[in-house]
Amino acid sequence: MYLLCMISYTLNRSSRRSVAIQVLPTGSVRVHAPYLLPKFFIDEFVRRKTVWIEKKIRLVTKYPLQIKSTITDRDSYYYLGKEYYIHIGAYTHIAIGNNTIQFPHHLLFRGKKELTNWYINEAKNVISKRVVYFAHRMATTYKTISYSDTTSKWGSCTPDNALQFNWRLVMAPVMVIDYVVVHELAHTKEKNHGKGFWTIVAREKPAYKQHIKWLKENTNILQGV
Repeated sequence: MYLLCMISYTLNRSSRRSVAIQVLPTGSVRVHAPYLLPKFFIDEFVRRKTVWIEKKIRLVTKYPLQIKSTITDRDSYYYLGKEYYIHIGAYTHIAIGNNTIQFPHHLLFRGKKELTNWYINEAKNVISKRVVYFAHRMATTYKTISYSDTTSKWGSCTPDNALQFNWRLVMAPVMVIDYVVVHELAHTKEKNHGKGFWTIVAREKPAYKQHIKWLKENTNILQGV
């Protein structure tokens, strides 16, 4: 752990070519840098980004993480960009109600697992349909779709066009989900983030920069289960 200008950070060196600063949902700071880059250069880079880092820390810690081992009435969670409150009752299954997530009383003994499984199933249903829709629009194909809980990225596309998405995306607005879907489908045509890639993305999602900004500003909310 390094301390500079009152900002503590963890340094992670790799074969990357540039320096990047990552503010985690917990508010901690991680700096990614090339193996051979001198430490003084990294320190200076962080110093110049102090204002941005402090602003980002305030932003991601605005909402406390909601990782809960038990489910209680009035807990709040997001679904398709809207905030819902848990309502425990004599329901047969978890479902969206009027501003509530209806949660069966008989499932409380394994509440976190049940709510997580519900989100995963919703993600598979919602996101998979968006993939099919945009793949047709973009005249492209993919190998498979899978879901994970990778905190470092919202989606990925392998060299053989197997798609993977973070199931927590189902908490985001549909337009943001669509951006991530389009982003990964664009990788079936362009395996980099060059001009051609962003041209493909912009064709389907002209406001993609706004969606990227939303994801950056709301990461903490999406990590709430």
